[in-house]
Amino acid sequence: MRIDDLELFVAVAEHGSQQRAAESRGLTQSALSKAMARLEDEAGLALFERAAKGLTLTRTGTGMLAHARGVLQSMQALRSALDEQRASHAGQVRLGSIPYLMPSLVSPLLARFFVQRPLATFSIETHMSAHLMTLLRKGHIDLALVAVPAQIPADVECMPLGTMRMQIVARADHPRLCRLRGWPDLVGERWAMPAASLYLRQWLDEKFALAGLAPPRVAVESTASPVAFAQLLRQSDLLGLMLSRTLHQPEGQCLVALRGEGMAWSHELAVCWRAGARLSPLCLDFRDAVTQWCAEHGV
Repeated sequence: MRIDDLELFVAVAEHGSQQRAAESRGLTQSALSKAMARLEDEAGLALFERAAKGLTLTRTGTGMLAHARGVLQSMQALRSALDEQRASHAGQVRLGSIPYLMPSLVSPLLARFFVQRPLATFSIETHMSAHLMTLLRKGHIDLALVAVPAQIPADVECMPLGTMRMQIVARADHPRLCRLRGWPDLVGERWAMPAASLYLRQWLDEKFALAGLAPPRVAVESTASPVAFAQLLRQSDLLGLMLSRTLHQPEGQCLVALRGEGMAWSHELAVCWRAGARLSPLCLDFRDAVTQWCAEHGV
């Protein structure tokens, strides 16, 4: 039996008229009559009988109606399940990420993700955490990979990814490297550093203030990732901030961490989304893939 014939059979039973059923489905009455004839041929018995007020179901038709509705409900459940599967393999994820996570997390994870979901598309914004949280709360992105703020907004939910560790760095042959052991030793140095609005810069300024020292001397400041300053630090006497793991990668070549007490800083990373937002199956799958990747490889 054809599914579309069963759908038309249910429509006739509910309308009590082939004409009204045909109109409701946008069909000619002739086409609908042929479908009912096919069903009756397969059943070997009449499904309807004519009455003064239209068509009524025979005993066979009544039994057929119960089974037909069950079949159609099962088919609808199957279609819904397939739609969800297609949605998890296609569609778009609007992702925001701090620049640091692009090469170490986002890029390799996407390469693995596309193997199972080749039809997925991604729109990626790279900004510092504070701006990404603003974009997230305004609904401009679906997920944000950020450094967790001191206070998480009430309309945002987060899932922890791990800890990033930042260190104060200089070039390996910095002329004063051996003397840069404590915060007072850094007062006269010039820096390439994050902009004043960013968490890393606020941490650094706070360290100087707590030590009763003048603010650090800024030579260059930017909202770019600290990695963007690597070449500058290698070719100058400026100090900067760098991720610990970057020092073991090509970007950290010829740079070393200062060994003074308190010259390292850790911050928690998380994937965040709007509280109460209905994330697509694809977004949910990618969010789970992010947490699994970080559990396997770290951040």
